[in-house]
Amino acid sequence: MRPDKPGSGRSAPIGQTGVIMRDRFRRTTNQALRSAVAFGAQRVASSERLMSLVYDNMNETNFAGLSHHEEMLSDGVRVDAYHRGIHRNVRPGDVVLDLGTGTGLLAFMASRAGAAKVYAVEHSDFIEVARDIGRRNDFTNVEFVQANSREFTPPEPVDVVLHEQMGDELFNENMLENLLDLRDRVLAPGGRILPSRFRLFMEPVTFRPDMRVRRFHNIELPDGIDLAGTEGAPALAPYESDRFEQFWARPGAVAATVGIPEPVIEFDLATLSSVEALPRRHDIVRTATADAIVDGVCVWFEAQFDDETTLTTSPLAANTSWGNRMFRLDREVHRGETLALRVEMDRLVDASTWSVRDA
Repeated sequence: MRPDKPGSGRSAPIGQTGVIMRDRFRRTTNQALRSAVAFGAQRVASSERLMSLVYDNMNETNFAGLSHHEEMLSDGVRVDAYHRGIHRNVRPGDVVLDLGTGTGLLAFMASRAGAAKVYAVEHSDFIEVARDIGRRNDFTNVEFVQANSREFTPPEPVDVVLHEQMGDELFNENMLENLLDLRDRVLAPGGRILPSRFRLFMEPVTFRPDMRVRRFHNIELPDGIDLAGTEGAPALAPYESDRFEQFWARPGAVAATVGIPEPVIEFDLATLSSVEALPRRHDIVRTATADAIVDGVCVWFEAQFDDETTLTTSPLAANTSWGNRMFRLDREVHRGETLALRVEMDRLVDASTWSVRDA
């Protein structure tokens, strides 16, 4: 399950404007709180376990409302990918554990795919909604378990661990800690995690002109009004700190990547040794394929169930309920020019601690 999303990007009726603004405020507040609590926990102790508990509690709170689940269930890209992935990889007679079951959708799909037994594990009270749906649809082989996954051990080895633990920036739902724990404790030899293979992208992109917000000194105005000379001007200095350097890309805003995309991180949960095995520093070097304004670096991921089933949150693919975080650049490049950037990830679970700068 995912915590607060920056928005699905689907057009909402005008009457919902107030609700949207309220939800955006709540999401921003939750993100700030998550960062503050995580920072405090890190100062109190360096324990990864403590940090994991902090994020588990945040996730439980963030999924208390129905609106999040409505958004995810309405995401056809997400639902179709999981339906294909589960029906292609869950075998008749399998024992399945669904981590963070939410409404129970993945557990129910596994049951339909032929699983003999499904443990639907959910930390929050929302499990009562899943239990009700299961009862109404006669899913007799699904057992609902309200518990933190680290505190639950099924009475038999598990053939498949199902999950939708990916946040907007992949890691920010404590995915790695939760799934590596289950893999090492409950997964049978030869068992599968669905999805298991992931690729994280951080790509320089260019926006459609009508969706672009340029830096103050780069904005072109009519009547010969020139702002170029304001760069670094003392009059603007008091207001620099209020300028956003990270933001959410509006759906449809990204026109193209600047170069040929390559993942900055690639891993398989079946073989990943630990969270610490993933690097925190990455160099991005791209050759511009055309003259362009580089609006920023866009984050997305791919989750692979098998060689034929991949879920992507790329801003150039079909829209999903995941958002795309942007790290602002706003600079011009010419075709054939090399753009070299360095990414630093302080904490994988908190993308607000990530930074992008010139290499």
